[in-house]
Amino acid sequence: MLQSLSLKIRGTDVDTSAFASIQFFLPKTLKRLKLHPVLEQDGIQLISKLQVDRTSSGFPLLCLSLVLDIISDELIILITNSLPLLIELYLEDRPNKEPLLYHDLTNNGLQSLAPCRHLRSLSLIRCRRTYQVSFKRINDMGMFLLSEGCKGLESVRLCGFSRVSDAGFASILHSCQRLKKFEVRNGLFLSDLAFHNLTAGPCTLVEVRLTSCTLITSETVTKLACSKSIEVLDLCGCKSIADSCLSSLSRLPQLTSLNLTGADVTDYGLSVLGEGCPSITQLCLRGCKRVTDEGLFLLLQGRGRVGLSLAALDLGHIPGISDKAIHAIAKAGVGLTELCIRYCFHVTDLSVEALAMKRMFQDESKMLRRLDLFNCIGLSADSFRLLRRPSFPGIHWLGIGHTRLTSKGDGRLSEICQERPWLTVCSDGCEMGCHDGWQFHRPGYH
Repeated sequence: MLQSLSLKIRGTDVDTSAFASIQFFLPKTLKRLKLHPVLEQDGIQLISKLQVDRTSSGFPLLCLSLVLDIISDELIILITNSLPLLIELYLEDRPNKEPLLYHDLTNNGLQSLAPCRHLRSLSLIRCRRTYQVSFKRINDMGMFLLSEGCKGLESVRLCGFSRVSDAGFASILHSCQRLKKFEVRNGLFLSDLAFHNLTAGPCTLVEVRLTSCTLITSETVTKLACSKSIEVLDLCGCKSIADSCLSSLSRLPQLTSLNLTGADVTDYGLSVLGEGCPSITQLCLRGCKRVTDEGLFLLLQGRGRVGLSLAALDLGHIPGISDKAIHAIAKAGVGLTELCIRYCFHVTDLSVEALAMKRMFQDESKMLRRLDLFNCIGLSADSFRLLRRPSFPGIHWLGIGHTRLTSKGDGRLSEICQERPWLTVCSDGCEMGCHDGWQFHRPGYH
């Protein structure tokens, strides 16, 4: 009995009407449905079909995920009227032009979510991938209505709400008493004020992501650190985050994932983190331009747990990183399985050699599996020999774009891929693992 169906078409030039007729083939046992992409009008027809089925013999859909051309009030209202048992709702749109004023998501659409009493997870995302757009007809009042109508939410993801201020976002934080996951992307008017009274009552937050919220400072991080339950903290693009809050983070025993991309942290801040109690497994320092080799040494050699727990490390776009830092990583990062050093211009063959020999005979689960060397212009073609067996025994993904390792007509790379048929070698500059999980490449050299 089919209960979960996920269909996604990759690519930029796809026919968004590809799933138009799927409504006629959905089994009555379906509980989870994911379609990417689909036209809004086709989505409306699909939900209407589910509504008809529900009135006759029941249609117990609990989770719905759609990527559309536009999210409208009509679609949201139809979903809430047709799927009263819904627990998870994920809607993302990718408009290629400015939506019409009468055909967009508004405060009324958010208010219509109130009847979904079982709703626990909500994602509303307006993607800016093809056009710089946002939900311009939603303001703080829309957030007030949403927070009052859906107080049982445990997970909220919002992107593209350019006219919502601190008051609107704060209403979600304070009204949803069981909120565990809170994510805001491109919150132009989200600042420290939204988190001002966060410590006034019990805080249940476990995962917080504030991506490209440029008004957020270290003050917010210190407030969040009052919740000892925090496990994931993503502050990518929050450029005002500085060393002053790292002392608070170093006292979070449950913290396992920390993203400080573009933050104003220094070697001193990393030394404080290296002395702390978090068992951080994923750490991103991409674009932290004040970090140097010394900071990495202090982080990994400190008396805290980071040196032993770290499994994934991103040092991309840091001009102060050289072979010294990579040698420190190879020596201390016993369990490191993912390393990104893209755009680290001072990294040379010596770094690849150190990584190639890193704990060659250690437990397989702790071997280096993914390595991103994109645009490491200090590498020479001689690094080929370091990619041959028995070096890098656990490697599954290797990014070598814009390096001397991508010389056309060089058969050595093909030989390496033949030795390791499971290995994906990416020369296209993709993010680690070809980022979104729907792999761009088949194993081999591309």
